Amino acid sequence: MRPRRKQPAAWPGRSSIAIAVGALVVATCVWWFTAGDPLQAAGAQVAAPVPAAPPAAAPPRAPRLLPAPPPVAPYPARGPTGRAADDPLTAYRKANVYPPTSRPLTRDQLDLLQPNQRHETARPDDHGAGITYLFTADRYFVIGDETLTATLEVRRAGVPIAVTIARSHATVLDPADPAPHPIPVVFTASGPVQTAVFAPARLDLPRQSAIGLYLEFDHGNGRQSAHIDFQYTPERGIPARFTGSFGDSVEDGSLALHAGIDVAAAGHYVIDANLFDAAAQPVAWSRFKGELATGGHDVALVFFGKVLRDGNAHGPFHLGQLRGARYAPGLDPDLEQMPPFTGAYATRAYPGDAFSDAEYDSPEKQRMLELLGQDRNHSGGAGRDRGEPPAP
Repeated sequence: MRPRRKQPAAWPGRSSIAIAVGALVVATCVWWFTAGDPLQAAGAQVAAPVPAAPPAAAPPRAPRLLPAPPPVAPYPARGPTGRAADDPLTAYRKANVYPPTSRPLTRDQLDLLQPNQRHETARPDDHGAGITYLFTADRYFVIGDETLTATLEVRRAGVPIAVTIARSHATVLDPADPAPHPIPVVFTASGPVQTAVFAPARLDLPRQSAIGLYLEFDHGNGRQSAHIDFQYTPERGIPARFTGSFGDSVEDGSLALHAGIDVAAAGHYVIDANLFDAAAQPVAWSRFKGELATGGHDVALVFFGKVLRDGNAHGPFHLGQLRGARYAPGLDPDLEQMPPFTGAYATRAYPGDAFSDAEYDSPEKQRMLELLGQDRNHSGGAGRDRGEPPAP
């Protein structure tokens, strides 16, 4: 029997898919394990170490440089992105025009503009009686002496109805102590809405904890149970605080906003902030990640220059939603919240051309571009989606 002739692999091949998946993971992974200095991540030039001189018998080789590709338009922050039509190399480039620690910010990105907002929605009851209920609260993170206001609203065929709370309580969700310890919670009716104000500070907890609120209500056609969770950080468990001292400057073509922090517990911190332009429009989001020792620190939140240029943003810029947390591995919850900064800060009136229009670059991005560029299946993907043959 003659050996079968090997057919050319259909696009994308297995290796293409694996590399493309890796590229998208690199493009979107912006959480704890993105290493490096934030200024370098935002495109700052960092001097490379000088290699040792090679032996005289082996002359040094010239470094291999990738040719500068033409600019690409970044994917929009919201809405269809076109990734399905772009080949993996193009998709990676468009997803990485800006650094992972500084991205554009729009009005509909409520997860960033309202970082402590809850997202419960109305749910049908378990009896099929045309009943829907919404059990929610005014926040997810509660810190220090703050209170949580929980509400229950029940509707029949879309019309609010009054219900009776049969029982309700709170429980500290401690994995090390699986036995529940119910704490009474009292709900009061205000029209068809049931409301309870809960003060977790009276529990005298030693550290940040997850707390569950549970209730059971009677709507006339049966009883329905519901619960929500929230996280509480006691006063003595606050890892760090913003001092209210700020500064701003243009560094390597980007806007660097320096925020003062007083650290009580050393560790790995993540600090987020939003930026608004002179017209109070959201422009950019930035994140600092790094180790902080105890004591005072000046943390740089870098808003990438091209983000500001592409958004046609002009100063003075205004700081918003400055918040942070300390990573506490081995604990549950493993993020210890800082009290958010509630004051105001405005930068100097920078013109738009004060910032660089250059795309984000880094050694990691260069390595990924080279890796994707080595496979012929990573160019011209959009054309092949229309039935055109692979590139030779």
